[in-house]
Amino acid sequence: MAARTSHIPMPDTTSRTYRHTEAIKRLSIYRDTTQARQIWQEIVAADSTYSPALYYLSKIEGDSNEALQYARKAFVTDTTNKWYTENYAAQLIAARQYTRAIPIYRRLMQLDPRNLQSYHALAVIYGSSGMPYSAIAILDSAELRNGYNYYLAEIKQHLLIDTRQFTKAIEEGRRRIEERPYDIEARRTLAMTYNEAGEDSLARTTYEAAFRLDSTNIQTLEEISRYYQSKGNIERMLDFEELIFRNAELSVEEKLHRLEQYTSYHSFYGKNYLRIGAIIQRMAIDHPNNRKVIDCYANHMIAGGDHEQALTLLRRHLANPETQAENYIYLLQFEHYLKREELIEEDLKEAMERFPEDVAICSFAGYIATEKEDYEGAIRIFKAALKHATDDEKRSELWGSIGDVRHEMGEDKAAFKAYKKALAYNPDNILVLNNYAYFSSLKMKNLERALEMSKRAMEAEPNNAAYVDTYAWILHLLGRNSEAKSYMRQALTISSQRDESLLCHYADILWALGEKFMAETYWQKAVERGYDKEEMERHIAEIKANTKQ
Repeated sequence: MAARTSHIPMPDTTSRTYRHTEAIKRLSIYRDTTQARQIWQEIVAADSTYSPALYYLSKIEGDSNEALQYARKAFVTDTTNKWYTENYAAQLIAARQYTRAIPIYRRLMQLDPRNLQSYHALAVIYGSSGMPYSAIAILDSAELRNGYNYYLAEIKQHLLIDTRQFTKAIEEGRRRIEERPYDIEARRTLAMTYNEAGEDSLARTTYEAAFRLDSTNIQTLEEISRYYQSKGNIERMLDFEELIFRNAELSVEEKLHRLEQYTSYHSFYGKNYLRIGAIIQRMAIDHPNNRKVIDCYANHMIAGGDHEQALTLLRRHLANPETQAENYIYLLQFEHYLKREELIEEDLKEAMERFPEDVAICSFAGYIATEKEDYEGAIRIFKAALKHATDDEKRSELWGSIGDVRHEMGEDKAAFKAYKKALAYNPDNILVLNNYAYFSSLKMKNLERALEMSKRAMEAEPNNAAYVDTYAWILHLLGRNSEAKSYMRQALTISSQRDESLLCHYADILWALGEKFMAETYWQKAVERGYDKEEMERHIAEIKANTKQ
């Protein structure tokens, strides 16, 4: 009698279920997304309604349009499946299709009324879509069905504030604090609500209570500072600003940026100079080797007129390893302003030794040489700097400087050649455009071309009196005196009639227009502003002689 064997059926490896299980194994165990995707795509190709494969394809495709289409098909195939519905809703949010997501989230609320994430998502959609009252209604529904939830209450409170339902917002805020008395954010929000409702005393009390809970919380400190600033209580605001600047949580860069907001408003800075100075001094103590902090402290001293102390501070920190070329430039410019030639010579030499290839330092050295009328030396410096220039903008600036020096030497042909090179590197170098135009006009050469260059410079910086003056003067030389008068009046307005050269130019234009009395008046004003009297007399005599001819 033959032995009997049990029959164990072999799995059908071609069935959808088997292949789907295999794809899950590939994805979950072997992390083989490519193979899993291929299997699911083959299943869907054979049966486009097989929702499990559609669902997984949507999950592995990420936030793409293809993922959204797979999610939609899975949902349509089985609208009772919570996972498919939830996935489709999430894909719609990822695609920013908020309106289409609303009915899907409402469907989720029916499938799983206790899932608070659905209420949260729907409230956020309504709130961000300009329907805050609908969002509040959803959150009310969540509380009615599932009881009080602290996080949903937070959203609701902000929505109530946005809709100016302050009484309800205050009630919600108080309830949150009862639930979690040590939640500082809840106290800040309630304080903000009191403030919005005009309850200043309660707002102040609540902010101070939040501060007492944690006196180092940076958000609390910043909010209280803003609150006191909005109420005009600057002394109390600065009390909290001092605490903010002592806080290690705030980086040096953030502190410097914050300081800039106060020092850039001159009226506020002036009225609170000592208090702001105490903050800056504290920063200098905490960060003694930070170059930006040192510069900030020096700027504060300069603003207060304490130039010598600022100079001492800046020079003392030159040995700092963080010192950069721009720190030398700042110091040298300050020394130049103070006319401290002996310090300029010493510090410029040191700067050239430390940063021999820095174009800005070389340019400053060339500028100083020009001031001393060492024109050949200046040109040598500028040409040496050209070897280190790394871009066309710097090359253009250097050739422009060479052109200016050549003009000072009386070598206008060489100056114009240098200006052409400068514009070849940067056609929009407005300083070169202006100088080239003005010096050309002095030679009465190519006036139409000079006018075009001058116009470009003026349009680039319409509030630069010198550029407007150049344009007006060339118009005058071209005989277009009515236009010249209009532009020269604009230049005088910008300069507040302080520049003697502009006053003289305006007088010349008025004379050309036959307004002789006003011309004489403005020539006199030019002398009063510093124009050399004897030179003016010669100038007027020449103009009058030419008029008689």
